[in-house]
Amino acid sequence: MHRFLATAGLLSLGLAPGVSWAETISLTLRNGDSLHGELIERNPENGTTVLNHPQLGRLELTAEQLKPATSKPLWTSSLSAGVIGNEKDGDNSLSVSFTGKTRYKDDQQKLSLSGSFNTSKSKDSGESLSIDTEKGSAELRYDKSIGSNLDLFALSGYQYNGTNDSGVNTVLGNIGVAFPLLKSETTELTMSIGPSLQWSGGGISCTSDRFCGNSYGGATLTADLKWKPWPTLQFGLQNQFTSVWANGIQPANTLTAEVRYYPARNSKLFTTLRVQSIYQSMNTPELNNTITAQVGADF
Repeated sequence: MHRFLATAGLLSLGLAPGVSWAETISLTLRNGDSLHGELIERNPENGTTVLNHPQLGRLELTAEQLKPATSKPLWTSSLSAGVIGNEKDGDNSLSVSFTGKTRYKDDQQKLSLSGSFNTSKSKDSGESLSIDTEKGSAELRYDKSIGSNLDLFALSGYQYNGTNDSGVNTVLGNIGVAFPLLKSETTELTMSIGPSLQWSGGGISCTSDRFCGNSYGGATLTADLKWKPWPTLQFGLQNQFTSVWANGIQPANTLTAEVRYYPARNSKLFTTLRVQSIYQSMNTPELNNTITAQVGADF
């Protein structure tokens, strides 16, 4: 497990500012035709855009040739949910998952709020109800731009796992600096680092656990990647590594990956597959993994 955490930390650190990705964009002409290719240059002074088209080669387009871009909404939100039920020979099981996200973004600041909940219950014939999974999370984050590639941020995160023997509730507070390494129409990559404070409590073994119910200081490193290679497909990957000092260095790592598929180019409906792996060295048990499939909508 420590090898896994070290690998995750190195992967986060390996996303260095020197990485260069060719940005693929789509441009709409005034007659309605679309052009797809790699962006070479965009000049805001005269409104020209230089594109490397796979068949036509280098194209220089003026603002008069392009359809005026519609302004993006400041607020974007999405909700998704999934339900799976099964009954066979008196054995019953039910799984319910829910995810919600909302974000405000302008040229100078960004505010995001997200939350999720997942529960799985089963009952075998002649036996009592068993709660196999009961977990949730919430995160509130604010970023303020202070430079072209430098932000200040403050974050508050909460994780709940009702099946833990110790550390049912975990709260993380984190402030620091963020580096937007990539900002384009299709890709966003941000690295964040700063001091943090972590508290965990709750559970049947909390009173006998030396970490449970206490607060510890440390630092948190987060890598957040959003990539939309096609209008109908979107990827999200976030790795949050925290290390606190509690009778030695105690690590924690939350890895969240999400794939969204939209059935049509301008569809607000989507299907999503979400994978989350949580490791908390001060909780019992230490490792918890969840995979959920959901249907949702943007608004």
